[in-house]
Amino acid sequence: MFEYCYCLVVDGGALNQGSADSAGYGSFRLEARTGQKQTIRLNFGRGVTNNEAEYRTLIAGLKDLVGRIQRAGKSPSGYSLLVHTDSQLVVGQLTQGWKVKAANLRPLVDEAAALMQTFGRCDLVKVPRDEIIQVLGH
Repeated sequence: MFEYCYCLVVDGGALNQGSADSAGYGSFRLEARTGQKQTIRLNFGRGVTNNEAEYRTLIAGLKDLVGRIQRAGKSPSGYSLLVHTDSQLVVGQLTQGWKVKAANLRPLVDEAAALMQTFGRCDLVKVPRDEIIQVLGH
């Protein structure tokens, strides 16, 4: 199926972005090379921006996978992971050295980067939005 042990597809967003009624949400799908798949939907509540939701979803997916691996008595450093996102900002900040200008994103960028580094190999790739929608079913 793919050369990685796992594939994580993430998408986050916010309803009513920029308003007092904004509400962050996200979904991630974890797929193992064995063919096992699971999709998780998340609700981050009010006051969460699109970019925060994207990072929070990525972090939730990474933590979920790290937890599964550790509960099996293994180390994430023995596994490879491919992450798909439609966010150029996330890819740029985590893999291309883009500056993090928004203070609210700094801790999220740092946490995501630290989690990605726990894997033996972790590649983050921007894919078209329609591919993300097709995989996550929304």
